[in-house]
Amino acid sequence: MHVLLLGKIPPIQGGVSRSTWFAASDFLESGHSIDVISNANEMGYGFRQMLLSDDKVLDVFSQKGGNVHNCENIPAHSYIPWAPPFVSQLLGSGLASIGRTKPDVIIGWYLEPYGVAASLLGQLDDVPVILRHAGSDLGRLRNIPSLGILYDRCLSQSAAVITGKNPDTEDILKSTGVKENAIIRAKGRALPSSFYSNEEQFDLPAMVDRAEEWFSHYGFETETYRALVAWNRAGLESQDPAVGSYGKIAEVKGTYNLIDALDTLVGRGIKVSYRALWSATPNRFAHAFHYVSQKHNLRGRSILLPPVAPWLVPAFIRSCTAVAFLENRFPISFHTPQVPREVIACATPLILSGEIYEKVYFRSQLVDRINVLRVPDPQNTFELAKGIEDLLGSSELRQCLSHHSRALSRVLEARAPARDPIVEIAEGLVGNERRTAAIA
Repeated sequence: MHVLLLGKIPPIQGGVSRSTWFAASDFLESGHSIDVISNANEMGYGFRQMLLSDDKVLDVFSQKGGNVHNCENIPAHSYIPWAPPFVSQLLGSGLASIGRTKPDVIIGWYLEPYGVAASLLGQLDDVPVILRHAGSDLGRLRNIPSLGILYDRCLSQSAAVITGKNPDTEDILKSTGVKENAIIRAKGRALPSSFYSNEEQFDLPAMVDRAEEWFSHYGFETETYRALVAWNRAGLESQDPAVGSYGKIAEVKGTYNLIDALDTLVGRGIKVSYRALWSATPNRFAHAFHYVSQKHNLRGRSILLPPVAPWLVPAFIRSCTAVAFLENRFPISFHTPQVPREVIACATPLILSGEIYEKVYFRSQLVDRINVLRVPDPQNTFELAKGIEDLLGSSELRQCLSHHSRALSRVLEARAPARDPIVEIAEGLVGNERRTAAIA
């Protein structure tokens, strides 16, 4: 089977990019060929993962027969009013790919712009289309009338639409006109083996050096750039236990709550440091850095890096004494982040907001202070600081969380498909049958 996939891939940051990459790799491991079309190289540094110069993962993908085609760079203001013509570029690259080898199935992962382009390509060349949505495109972008009417048409004409188990998303899909038998509720893929291996080490000094060059392209003002470089260099001196976080930064992500709590703890004489992979636009990153740089207690005790490639995330998690994921009051109800699952797989103690504690699909198997540390409301900085202090002050609690979270992770991953369900769904669609193992 030959697959044409349009979507986010590294170096684009974020969970959708990570999942798309692993799914594309699964197609290759399953004996299929795949062309991946993306606009990854056109993303600004605020939307990129920091790749390493000696990273061989992308080369291995090509050696196994995977082809990645990136949209070419088009000079800004080539037409007025200017906006990058990503849909047209994806369509053109898709037509070129189809001209080389006609695909058996076309996949669009994330509706804007990839799902739209995939849907049009499928109609132009009479190829079945599989669409996979994310929380933000179905829960936010679709509410914009001019986008929603187009998304609904694309969704309703697809051979299959992959979604999760949340009944709200299924109701939305049905309202768009998607036939009930085309809605596929798929389980998530098992995490890669790297989450259980200690072979890859997170070389923090090397990462700080690499980030210095990386941030020089970020678009910061000179003063902000110099201050950030000096801040991270000073942070390398700390040997204190590190509380880590990674992903997008925002108030609803608990970023500022965590900074406040750690500042409070250091002010009380508690030995703790902060280590983070921040995914943010230049303005948002600069704003958050300005905030943390006012916390003089944290100077020499914190390091702020950009996001790294998904295959380096496990090493980052293991480099931390604990990792916090404090999302709260998030506006999209069916948003289901994978960070908690990744952290417990690494057996690193997880500090979890009450909202996410109740939201993850394995919530019935979570026990506060047994396999996670629950903070009911991260906006209560006193309670957040108290929880972190309890964790850092008790090796028994840390060992308990580590042991039981790893045990829970083994159960969760053993129940998950070894490859992304989209592979089996595509195989079934092309073979005019649907296998049931991957369908929840």
